[in-house]
Formats: sequence, C-alpha cells, structure tokens
Amino acid sequence: MRKAQIAIASLVVLIWLFLPAACYPLANTVVTIPSVDEEHVSIFNRVDELLVGDLGDTVSLEELSGQYSGKEIIGLGTTLREHAGEIFFLSGSCYWADPTHNGQVMKLGWVEEELPFCAITRVDSEDCLVFTGATGDIHQWIERKIEELGIPLAAVKVKGRFTDVNLSIADRLPENASEKLESVLISVNEGREWEFVGFYAQGEENQKLLSVPGHPVHLHGKTLENDYGGHVQKANSIASEVTIYPVDQYVLRNKVP
Repeated sequence: MRKAQIAIASLVVLIWLFLPAACYPLANTVVTIPSVDEEHVSIFNRVDELLVGDLGDTVSLEELSGQYSGKEIIGLGTTLREHAGEIFFLSGSCYWADPTHNGQVMKLGWVEEELPFCAITRVDSEDCLVFTGATGDIHQWIERKIEELGIPLAAVKVKGRFTDVNLSIADRLPENASEKLESVLISVNEGREWEFVGFYAQGEENQKLLSVPGHPVHLHGKTLENDYGGHVQKANSIASEVTIYPVDQYVLRNKVP
C-alpha cells in the first residue's frame, strides 16, 4: 500500500476503530483495522521512577540490538554516563545528545551502554498516518491531532523547519528522591531543519511511564546537521511533516521491583 501525504484539513476520522492500516488519503473514507499482531512500546524502567533516583533498573544497547538495530524504530531514553545526555532512536540507529557540548549529537554503537530509562518500538511505514503542513507549537499540534483521532497511545516522528527550539539535556540524574534532575538548557532560535521522535500517551497513569503527568507528548530530536539535540521542551513549526504510528499497548520491562 502506498504512503501518501495527507493534508491536515482533509482528514475525517471519527473513532479509533476506523483508523487506517496504511498511509493513504482519508478524506471521506472509513477503513477498519486489519487483524494483525499487536504492536507495543517496550518501556525499560519508568520516567517517574527515574526522577526519584531509580538508576538500578537498566537495559543495555547491546541487549536491544537484536530486535531494534537497523530496523525502523522510534524511541528515547537517557544513559548512566557521568553526564547522562539524551538518547533517541530513529532510522535504525541510536543517537546521543551531549550536555557538555551544547547538545552536540553523536551516533552510538549498539554496545554495552546502560540506559536507566528507555522506551522503544518498531514502526511500519505502511501502518501510519502522515500529515503535512503542521505549524505552530508542535507539542500542542500533535496533542490536538491525536486527541481528534481518538488514539490512546502512539509513536510519533516529525521532520521539518522550526524556529525557537528549546532543549533540555540531562546532565546529572538524581540518585534519590531528595535530589533533582540537573539539566543543560539550550535555545536555538533561528530557522533550522530538525527531526524529532517520541510518544503520545493518554491519561496521567500512562504519562508517568513515558513522560510526566499533564504532558502527553514526549519528544527528543536533533538538527539534521547533528550540532544540536536533546529533549524538546518547545518548538515552533514553520512547516513540518508529522507521522503518527498508532500502538496497541506498552510492555513494562522493569527488572527491579
């Protein structure tokens, strides 16, 4: 089935059961989901536990490599390095934003890098919704669109031109509940080409795993030149393409009770 660009104003979808199984025009069209194996997001540790000092519940990139390396993937996380940084997965690779170099991005090998939080899923280019012409605050745009579609859980990929991008990059992770996450903050105000990946989660309990309550959209990303990257706090879209991959469920893979 062919992937098509879907103009924002032309989409008419009423309920979750009518989501399509591929990327093609939806105007005045209703399509049911075919019977397929359920897709899921694998979550290693949880954001709420990470933020109170649970650093012992980890997964390594080497452990993830067999299922995710070289595949179409979307994911995010952080590391146990002295300066933790921000992790994001896209196009079969893992990238790391360095807090000691203003968010400069490097590609990591699938080796024994320990991640105290990671959420990752494989995605299918024939099982998604693509929207062109997204403008304005990209978090708000994604949240409104997914709520309109009635999707409770989704992976998201964004690519386009942005201004006023505010990033935070984890520097020192808390080791207990009395400590706070220490981050480096960066603003890139000029128009640049960016790519973001992440997740949308509906409901406070799900947001505790993948984000923080009240923030259903969690994005990490980078410039195409890899000179800036990190956790996206805010970004103003001049013109971008948003791809939404509905996901059936998440699987929490905590090792430590």
